[in-house]
Amino acid sequence: MTIGALRANLRWEALRWLRSQRLFLLTIPVVAGPIGSALAFLYFHVPDRSTALILGIFVTGGLSAIVVLDLASLMVGEDLSRRANLFHFTLPEPRWTILGGRFVLVLGAGLGAYAAGAALVWGLASLLVPSPSGASPPLLDPLHLAEGVAALLLFLGAATVTASILTRSASEALVAGVLSAVVVAAATGYLLLQGQLTMVLPLVLLLSALVAVGWSLVAYGRLES
Repeated sequence: MTIGALRANLRWEALRWLRSQRLFLLTIPVVAGPIGSALAFLYFHVPDRSTALILGIFVTGGLSAIVVLDLASLMVGEDLSRRANLFHFTLPEPRWTILGGRFVLVLGAGLGAYAAGAALVWGLASLLVPSPSGASPPLLDPLHLAEGVAALLLFLGAATVTASILTRSASEALVAGVLSAVVVAAATGYLLLQGQLTMVLPLVLLLSALVAVGWSLVAYGRLES
């Protein structure tokens, strides 16, 4: 029953995306990310492939973050303004499945769009930018950066949904998500300057996202009108 309800809510959210044309937001990282990155490669005359990959991942990751923040804030904020009727009768399914299906779709689709855009950026960088021998090592490892951005996207989506439940407002949740991104960017910059930036930070973001998702699923089912 619970798995079936989760699937039903996931299908309903996908249908709602199609009707509202929000599904087209997912094309932004896939299309604009690689195109913008390729133009940057050529315009700035990027000297080596690793630098090009870092630039492209930042561009695609930034666009993906905007999409995830938008979809995550609307996923809960819009619904809470119309769900008072759910509290006046017993639902045939656990309330957390209403949010669970949407969580799977928003975070899964956002990560999928980012992965597709990053893969295209990787291919364009290999095609357009040479990899000269004897080049200085890159500031960041492109593969580790790509993994770190994926963890960041999960964290931002989970933080935004948590803020939506706390504030019951899509706009305030969006602001909270942006502030979360700013804090993570500041922490990343500080650790990078200190030479202490490792994969521990993405791991912390991933664990924080899992905690936020778990809390949101529990808290959503306990909301009162």
